[in-house]
Order: sequence, then C-alpha cells, then structure tokens
Amino acid sequence: MAERPDFTKAKISETEYSSATSIVDSILSQAVEQKATDVHLETEETTSLRFRINGLLYNFPAPEREFYQAIVTRIKVLANLDIAERRIPQSGAYKATVKDGEVNLRISTYPTIFGEAVAIRILDKRNILLGFDQLGFQPETLVRYRKILEEPYGIILVTGPTGGGKSTTLYSSLNKIKSARTHIITIEDPVEYHIPGLVQAQVNPKAGMNFATGLRSILRQDPDVVMVGEIRDGETASIAFQVAQTGQLVFATLHTNTAPGAATRLIDMGVEPFLIASSVIGVLSQSLVRTLCDSCKKEYQPPPEMVAELNLPPHLSPPPQGGRNEEGEASFFCRGEGCNQCNGTGYKGRTGLFELMIPNEEIRELILKKAPTEKIKEAARRAGMQTLREDGMKKSASGIVALPDVLRITKSD
Repeated sequence: MAERPDFTKAKISETEYSSATSIVDSILSQAVEQKATDVHLETEETTSLRFRINGLLYNFPAPEREFYQAIVTRIKVLANLDIAERRIPQSGAYKATVKDGEVNLRISTYPTIFGEAVAIRILDKRNILLGFDQLGFQPETLVRYRKILEEPYGIILVTGPTGGGKSTTLYSSLNKIKSARTHIITIEDPVEYHIPGLVQAQVNPKAGMNFATGLRSILRQDPDVVMVGEIRDGETASIAFQVAQTGQLVFATLHTNTAPGAATRLIDMGVEPFLIASSVIGVLSQSLVRTLCDSCKKEYQPPPEMVAELNLPPHLSPPPQGGRNEEGEASFFCRGEGCNQCNGTGYKGRTGLFELMIPNEEIRELILKKAPTEKIKEAARRAGMQTLREDGMKKSASGIVALPDVLRITKSD
C-alpha cells in the first residue's frame, strides 16, 4: 500500500513568502492545484499548514512564524473580519481568483493560547458535479431516487456527516428538476454555488434572517420547490414540514448517520410523528470515500480474518485466487500502490456511498409508534434499502475503493 506522501518537501521560493499577501496567494494557489477542500493554518512554537485532500489532512510547507500574524491579518481583511479582535471566534467569506478561476472561500478564525488558528473552506465551482452519474450512485439506487424527485410535494431529506457531499447531491437534484415552469427557492448557510434559474438566499443572523424566518417568507413567494440548507432545530423542522403539508416539494439536510435514524432525530427535535410519517417521501444518507487511482491500483487478497469479520455475502466475497465468485460475477479487491498521477497517495478523487430509505406503510406505522431506529432499519431493508456498508462493499469488490476505507467510515450492519 502507498505510504503517506510528504508534501512538506515541496519547494517554495523565498520570494513567494516575501510578504503576507504573496504568502496567502501562494497557499491558496497550492490548495486549489491539489484540489484541497480545506486549509488549516495553526501556530504553537512553530507554524503548521495542512490541506484536506480526498478527506484526509496532509502537511505542507508552513510559512515562518514571524509572518504568521501578518498572514492572519491579511486573511481577516479579505474576509471583512475585525482585525483588532483576537479573543473570540470570527467567520466570514470572500471570493478570490485562483488558477484562472473564481473560488468561494469560507473563513473561520479560532483564538488559541498561541494565537488565532485559521480554517479555510474552498468551494471551487470547477469541481462541483451536477450529474447523478458522476456522484457514485448504484444504478438501482439512482432509479429509486429519481422516482421520488418526480413527486409534487413532500420532504426529501439528505443526511450524513459534515463534508459528506450533501450539498452537492442537493444541488444536483435541484439542477435535475429545474425548469421554466418550476419556481425553486433556497435558504442556505452559505450559498455555496449559484445555479442559474434558482432563487437562492443566504441566512444572515445579524440582520435577523435565519432558516426559520427565511422559510416563513418563502411561503409568500409562491414556490413549487423549497431547499433548506440545514434543519438545525425544532422551529426550522416544524416550519419545513408545514411547507411540505401545503403542497410544496421540500429538500433539506439533517445531521444523522443513517437514513432510518432521521425519523428518531426529528422526533427528538419535537416534530410530531404523524407529520414525519405523512410528509417524508425519502431519506438519502451518504458519505464520501476516497477512490483508488486507476494508474496504480493493484488487485490483492484481503486478509482472511478481515473477510471473516465482514461476513460478506457470496456475491461480494473474494474468490481464493481472484477472478469470479460463487455466483459467477467478477469480484476483486484492490489497493493503491502510489504513483506520479496521484502524488504517491494511491488515491485520486472521491465517490459517494449512498443509503436510500423510501417509507412504505410498514415504515410509516413504525414512525407513528416512535419505534427504535433499529426496527425502522429492518423494515427499510425489507423494502429494498441498501446500507452504506453494503454500497461500500460493492464498490470495494469492483476495485473502485479500498476495503479499509469502507470499514473506517461505515458501521457494521
């Protein structure tokens, strides 16, 4: 397996680090070139610079400590933050032109005992995928998801961890259903990507614009479809369900680890079970996993103890000598060796793992009875739901992703 690459050996000229402005420009340029999603700049006795690439953090050459405060000040100026305030966290955003393209940057500062830490989320429009075929859906899951997109009203929830690709899935869904005859309005925090043809708004707590107030106003805008960036509290959840009850199709994200867990989470927020049972038409849980580099991936036989622990079904179990499994289907597991194409990591890009629950009568009855998540999960699987781990196993057995990565980000079924 490829060793973790040492990006700190990258060469950076002294002229690039001659001023705070050039340092910030250089850091952003490197991050975009490496397709990083986040930049972390921190200081203790020395400074550190890390980029999140394909979901993992890597060290990069850090600027000298003597430049650190000037760099932080430069970033805060660009994000319109208070440069004199170093005692409390601040957040802001700005647009920059990097590598001949425009990127949106979300800035967060956090006061530490050594100085302010800075986190930068990079939203590069060139990397957004708006086609379902590119997101990693299994064909059967995609058929079921596209079917619920045709519903005229109800709530579609997209759940998963932060950075799990929920926004991309939502934007792809809205891009799929938008038309001149459909009025689509969003309330987001923040608006990550602008899609022509949509009315997109951003929360602004200082001005009194939050998800709840935004949703109330949206109803007076005659929408057909509404997208809520995130259901964070009971008030927002209740209004979102009221919108769905009045005949609109509502998309929203929710922080749960599994699709069946969404109902329990909403009940905990104070949403009445009958509203959940009658309004939710689909829950899509997802996470992102690194994809193996096509240039250097090699087949290998997983350790017997790993295979035994997984208790894989016959159509996913690797045959003793590779080739085809008991059902005559091709089945092989791969790992990345590391090459120039992937900077020695063995990985290139990420793909989604998906778990789609479409409530039927049995599931709705369980929600009405406030049944445990495990009971809802059992019913969902009987109704055709494939779990995140099962999706990951299929992708592992096809040589798309590495088996250890699937185990790391999914729970056993």
